[in-house]
Amino acid sequence: MVKEMVLVKRKPGLSREEFIRQYEEVMAPLMLKHCPGIKKYARNYVRTKLMAPPGMEELEFDCITEVWYESKEAFKAFAEFAMSDQGKVIFDTEETFMDTSKTIAVLMEEKVT
Repeated sequence: MVKEMVLVKRKPGLSREEFIRQYEEVMAPLMLKHCPGIKKYARNYVRTKLMAPPGMEELEFDCITEVWYESKEAFKAFAEFAMSDQGKVIFDTEETFMDTSKTIAVLMEEKVT
């Protein structure tokens, strides 16, 4: 299984509630529709900062998204779709509620004890 983690920041001026609504009602269903290889798709919304560097007024992200894919091939299939003309719907949707200039995505190797 392959895990992707994405740090997401909402667009300036968008309320936390509207950001969450857009993610849950629009983006999440869209992702699941276009990526049958997703095994689990979790959105972890930041409620408050518990620790931050002194003077940091606002966190650099509002959500930590976790996406588990069945395999590397399933991840590659989604990546290829996302970069295609048909996949433009993913990026267009993100642009409506995310500050995509601040998005950070990484592939993870998870170890559970």
